[in-house]
Amino acid sequence: MFWKLLDDLNFIARCRKYNLGLWQCPNFLFLVMSIVTVIAMLVTNSIANRYNSEAITIFGVSGVTALIMTVGTFVIRGVEKIAEANIMKSEFISIISHQLCTPLSAVKWNLEILEAEGDGKLSEKQKIFFGNVKKSNEKMLKLVGDLLEVIRIDQGKTIFNIKDTDLVPLAEEVIEDLGYLTNSKNVEIIKKFDADLPPARVDAKKMKIVMENLISNAVKYSRDGGRVEVKLYPQKRKILFIIQDWGVGIPRYQHSRIFEKFFRSDNKSRYRTEGVGLGLYLVRAILEYFNGEIWFESEADKGSTFYVSLPAA
Repeated sequence: MFWKLLDDLNFIARCRKYNLGLWQCPNFLFLVMSIVTVIAMLVTNSIANRYNSEAITIFGVSGVTALIMTVGTFVIRGVEKIAEANIMKSEFISIISHQLCTPLSAVKWNLEILEAEGDGKLSEKQKIFFGNVKKSNEKMLKLVGDLLEVIRIDQGKTIFNIKDTDLVPLAEEVIEDLGYLTNSKNVEIIKKFDADLPPARVDAKKMKIVMENLISNAVKYSRDGGRVEVKLYPQKRKILFIIQDWGVGIPRYQHSRIFEKFFRSDNKSRYRTEGVGLGLYLVRAILEYFNGEIWFESEADKGSTFYVSLPAA
């Protein structure tokens, strides 16, 4: 707690983080405003006690108000600059993502045509190279798709089609689509689906994104030859979707940051897993639109369990 307080007071480091000068940085300006306000109050009180004049008191209070408004103007400009930079960043990512979608989709379509025409004509080595190109293209398409989805959600422009959805076939489809990943790591996915599972009130396409991110994360951070359990069962008027792995886990001191945008745990760099840290941020943002919840339990080197609660139909 003490170190966190010191970190909060380190306004110089925070200003550098936002790439702002001191007189543009809200952290520093709020500190200046607080100091100016305290000094101004003391000076006003001193003037009022020394001079028994209503005019002088009014003049002093007016001067203090003008000073605080001046500093407040600097604060507002600093906040506006940060907001403007954030908007420009979102627009830049949106434009780049849209521009990348077209050539990547064209590559995918051409690869599918080549695969169909070259069936039986390719050597084993050529098939391996062809498969590697397809996988890389799919990864890029997923990354671009995640970026666009995050921007739409952040800007409130995403469209949700919420209706009664059977989650079992959806989970089966996601697990099948992730076959290339489970095969490459030799990870077994154990399915435990309740036979009488009621439908959930979700958007099927968006729910598929949630399942893909959570299951693929569990597989990525499992050790080779490990296993991942995927469970679906009803609980009162909710449906629980649980993903458990026994992989690298998440250090306890990083638990509070795991759903932040672009955050990546230390274990990610250590185990060289792919991704930019958007998956869990996107998952939580989507679930909020379903009135769903997500939480997790994890310990370094002992694995992680993610719990998703969804409203039943």
